[in-house]
Amino acid sequence: MPPAPSVVRIVAMLCLIHGTAHAEPWKKARPGLTTEAQLRILFGEPDARRREDGALVLDYQGQSSPAGTQRARFTVDTRTRKLRRIDVFPTRAPTRAAVEKQFGPACPKTGWSKKPCYVVKATADTSLYFHYPSRGLAVFFTGGDVRALTYQKPVRGKLALTASVEPPPELSSAGTADTTEASDTVAASGTASEDDTETADANTVEAFAEPATATQPAVASLELAVPTIEGETASPRPAPPLDVDTSLRPVVVDDVAASGASIASAAGGPTAGPQPVTEDTVEEDPLHPSAFLKVPELLTVGGFYLQRAEVAGARRASTSATGVDPFFPALLDVYLDFKPFDGLRSFAVGRMAYDPLDPVLSTPATSLDRLWIYFGLFDHVFITAGRQHIKWGSSKIWNTTDFLRARNPDPLFLYDLRPGVDMVKVNVPWEEMAANLWLIGTADLLDEVTADGDRVRYGGAVRAEMALGTSELAVSGSFVEGRRPRYGVDYSIGLGRLDFNTEIALVHGADVATWERSQAGGFQVRALDGLQVQASGGAQVELRVADTFKTVVRLEGFYNQLGSDDRELLTWVQAVGDFQPLYFGRFYGMAQVAVTARNIYEPTTTLTVMGNVGDPSYVARLDINASRLRDVTVAAYVEVPFGERGGEFRFQPDAGIAPSAPVDMGLFRAGINVRLRL
Repeated sequence: MPPAPSVVRIVAMLCLIHGTAHAEPWKKARPGLTTEAQLRILFGEPDARRREDGALVLDYQGQSSPAGTQRARFTVDTRTRKLRRIDVFPTRAPTRAAVEKQFGPACPKTGWSKKPCYVVKATADTSLYFHYPSRGLAVFFTGGDVRALTYQKPVRGKLALTASVEPPPELSSAGTADTTEASDTVAASGTASEDDTETADANTVEAFAEPATATQPAVASLELAVPTIEGETASPRPAPPLDVDTSLRPVVVDDVAASGASIASAAGGPTAGPQPVTEDTVEEDPLHPSAFLKVPELLTVGGFYLQRAEVAGARRASTSATGVDPFFPALLDVYLDFKPFDGLRSFAVGRMAYDPLDPVLSTPATSLDRLWIYFGLFDHVFITAGRQHIKWGSSKIWNTTDFLRARNPDPLFLYDLRPGVDMVKVNVPWEEMAANLWLIGTADLLDEVTADGDRVRYGGAVRAEMALGTSELAVSGSFVEGRRPRYGVDYSIGLGRLDFNTEIALVHGADVATWERSQAGGFQVRALDGLQVQASGGAQVELRVADTFKTVVRLEGFYNQLGSDDRELLTWVQAVGDFQPLYFGRFYGMAQVAVTARNIYEPTTTLTVMGNVGDPSYVARLDINASRLRDVTVAAYVEVPFGERGGEFRFQPDAGIAPSAPVDMGLFRAGINVRLRL
């Protein structure tokens, strides 16, 4: 006996609710379902990985930002390790009409709509945004243009009228970007859903999630827009242009029910949605995504231009007079990103440095910053081979467990300009354990032939990472030919608005000779007995003042068993070339306060005090960063050293210790940097 009609209706309603409960996907990442491990498979290693408000944030920006975006942030729940929220910043701002066309119109003032619609709401700083509750989507505007899109779990029922979405932190800050590598991208299977009024092919969506071809630079973004063309006729349409960026634009399907076509994902499962219902005329639009189905989008070309204008004041060693030296260095990075299909990618970055006021860089110097190829094996093993960036450690200044790269000589600078490392990197994620295993092999071409006649020094490293609730633990080891092994432990934990981290490295020696005083009165190479400890740690808290300003306070310290507090030894290591900035002393400390306003037009202000405690000498630095334009970042700074004269940060050599060329003592340094995304 068939069930009663009322029961059939109830079952159908339950199935419908289940099918539409999932959040709107973006590039196969879906809030509430996608895990952290799947995000790494889809987008590679993030530029920054940090904790905010008790959650884990994966930040992709600069050259590694997903196609069609200048930045993407993924917020992961530290307990479930699943995606909670996505914040996307498109490269080109679509119009309000384009948003309504693609995602749905305004909700009716009375009654309800079966189709997705938006409600206009305001943030704490009175900025307006469109909220699509049934999609879990919020579109934030600045000056009438779309600034960001936020994806999270949908809200249904009565809560849809009262629910609000917090704007991304970048909308209330100037925001900065690091020139770090564009990471690996691999397709991963995701959970799909169906909607009663809208449907689209998830696999087809990904066909338009790649960068535009590099034959011509993109001049306009149609990521969200399907423009209305006046006077349409049935005449054939011209071929579509190749300079269209469609990375954020969902696929639109016309009259699926009427055609009887079955729209399914590549995996044969249900389709990813919901997607907007289209108009009858959209199919004829030459700018519609379906017009680009046969256009291969394999290569994207881009770059960054960094111009710095700096002055440095110093007390001359020869005359004791005060002088000012100007600098005007420029840096140009151009990258090629080739992705023929999911699971295979190659990436190259060429760099040119030029400074008309520098005797060396007045002739432009070119170098290869990155060149690697990436591929996956059976969606379980992922290999990257070539020159690439890598960074280990959770501290901000002193990364003692970052064994594979040279020390950063200027960690307070806005960008990390260190070149990549030649290596083969193998990543084996273990999603059930929220863990990752990294196996690395390195090869360095030496400047001189060793005693064994070798010009290449081989090495390797292994690192295991595991998430433990709201904390993370990493254990690493580094093995290089001709050097004793090094071991490291890195642990971080988030407790509400408080974050704590520590790094401990056990080493047999430094990359340079370690010196000490001899009994004869001179200096000799220090004999090290057993493993030496280098440990750093920090605490960070985020405070909000009247919901208007966000203040981040961080304290960090560093203990270096290889260091020394002997100020006269500083002159000696400078003379023999064994000086390492920020790693000469035994005790270091840093305090930093960053203040960000909710208004995006107000800059972020950061005050940092850092120093060698045993010296003692310090440096105070004030940074102001602003990013009012979409592809332009402006940063200004001023720093002043203080403390004992002759210390690390107020260094002047002692002529009685070692003969050396005169060195001016720094008094201040100031500059302004402009970074353009090309």
